[in-house]
Amino acid sequence: MPEQAAGQFKAADSNSSFGMAALSAGTFYTSPGGDFNTGGMQHAPQPARAMLRSFVLPGWGQYYADPAEWRRGQLHLGLDLMLLGSLVYLSHNVNVLQNDIYTHARTFAGIDLRTVPRNIELAVAGANSLAAYNDAQLRSRNWDRLIDDIPENRWQWQSEDNRGEFLQLRDRKDRAERQIPAVVSLMVVNRVISGVHAFIRANNQAAESDRFEVGVGRSALDPQQGFEARFRYRF
Repeated sequence: MPEQAAGQFKAADSNSSFGMAALSAGTFYTSPGGDFNTGGMQHAPQPARAMLRSFVLPGWGQYYADPAEWRRGQLHLGLDLMLLGSLVYLSHNVNVLQNDIYTHARTFAGIDLRTVPRNIELAVAGANSLAAYNDAQLRSRNWDRLIDDIPENRWQWQSEDNRGEFLQLRDRKDRAERQIPAVVSLMVVNRVISGVHAFIRANNQAAESDRFEVGVGRSALDPQQGFEARFRYRF
């Protein structure tokens, strides 16, 4: 295991010309073999990992790239939470409206839409009764659209107003359902933008980190008796 020395290190021999050296540039590592090792307070972020993190949770990649400055990541995270809340609300609203549709039809038209196919639900919305619906199909010669006249398929709206309210409920549900794919698409776009930005930010951070290196190892002049520190800054 490498030995870690933070702040200062001492030469192997107290008579060595190196003695004790004070280092304030960060954390350094030495190895028993005497080879130079470079180190810093933390490893440079990897762009690919930053991007993947933001794909999973927007803003996470920015925090990974630079925990001290991730305001852009906070914006992506806040937007994702807002969109997620909208998605939950819309999904809940669709379920509530669907139950209201079932209740309204059972109460004012006498039919349980839970037990019939969708084409009958559409027919209930378009005609006051099963007899009126089938009569309209016969006049139009739409033989394939006729509905079997059996008890579970029959309905009769009490008034036109009741049927109008039914149509309004269905329209509200359909509009809520159409908004869900749009919200999901925005969540995907937010993740892509956050991921690309996190990749660029991590890449810039890594490039900046590579400009400054610090190494500690055995002295080239006297490997047995002392250590030396090496600093490198690329312009």
